[in-house]
Amino acid sequence: MPAPTPLASQVAPQFLRAPDSADTVSHNERDLLDLVRHHGTTTRADLGRATGLTAQSIKRLVDELVERGMLCMGETISVGRGKPAVAITLDPAFAYSVGVSITTDSMSLCLIDFAGNVLIRHDETLATTGRKALVKRIDTLLGRLVRRTGVPVERVLGVGVGTTGFFIGEGSRMNPPSALDDIALIELDVLLSEATGYPVWLDNDGSVAAIGESLYGVGRDYRDFAYYFFGHGFGGGMILDGRCYRGHHGNSGEFAGMLPALGHERAALETLRSMLVEDGHDLPTVQALIDGYDPAWPGIEHWLDRVAPGLSAVSSAVVAIADPAAIVLGGRAPADLAARLAARIVIDNVSRRGHGRPLPAVVLADAPHDPVALGAASLPFKECFFW
Repeated sequence: MPAPTPLASQVAPQFLRAPDSADTVSHNERDLLDLVRHHGTTTRADLGRATGLTAQSIKRLVDELVERGMLCMGETISVGRGKPAVAITLDPAFAYSVGVSITTDSMSLCLIDFAGNVLIRHDETLATTGRKALVKRIDTLLGRLVRRTGVPVERVLGVGVGTTGFFIGEGSRMNPPSALDDIALIELDVLLSEATGYPVWLDNDGSVAAIGESLYGVGRDYRDFAYYFFGHGFGGGMILDGRCYRGHHGNSGEFAGMLPALGHERAALETLRSMLVEDGHDLPTVQALIDGYDPAWPGIEHWLDRVAPGLSAVSSAVVAIADPAAIVLGGRAPADLAARLAARIVIDNVSRRGHGRPLPAVVLADAPHDPVALGAASLPFKECFFW
């Protein structure tokens, strides 16, 4: 199956490659596909109201997308006092995508269909961070997921990858923590594409997790939010009007970048792990901390005391600059830890005439499974078909 994609210059910044293809979707088609994705089931009339296009245009566009296999026409549904309308949905079997999450100590993969359903997932400890071994392992696991689901290989649009680190401003080259030295400053997407034979999209884990949350979690209630990713380090992503805002260099959401100059500590799980190890706990990796998390560990309160000022400073800056509807606490943080972090956030809000600025809701992430793998799997679809 051809891999439809818009021009890279129109949608994908330089760090997020959009593979070449002869097939594309138009702006109006992308609008319709995204609306159907968001609502799950809709009608021609609903699409017309949402887009402002004429009934004739909607009919033509929908019919063409049905003919191309992207949309399905279902049973008639009752819509008020008018005539029954035909239900329109995405065709799950049109295409598939694989998402890969690479952290400093773990790896997750999932395979989704065109409608966003997770068909299969796999999680494992990262046994090696060696470049060749890691690429080979991803290729092996990818092939295994496709075979186990029986998905036609030619229907796999591509692979999305989310990993920790920031873009250095040279194409897709990223600068990860020292634990991932062997994949630092290289074009990992190119290596994976050569190994797997699929187009590969690469992004940082904070932005990808924010995308996953926008599709599968609190994005159902909030179209504007800042996503805090607690992992080996601390970062995140920004969702504005339902879309991930990546910034010019792809590093929007690198919230911890402002903290050293302010003398604040970042809310990194690696720091918490180190503190707990000093207290005598056997926690060799961040994943071990997550798996064995105990809310009663005394060291947690000490860590919260240390990181709360920095988290509050970041939140105050986010609110002042972006004014999001919500701040979402997620990433790899256990739910109890995320809730305790949320309770420590204090946002600057000076009152005037008895009124302060409206503040965002501070909520916990709600996406199932690994939000990075889910968000990564959506990258090929979002770059090629959806907003």
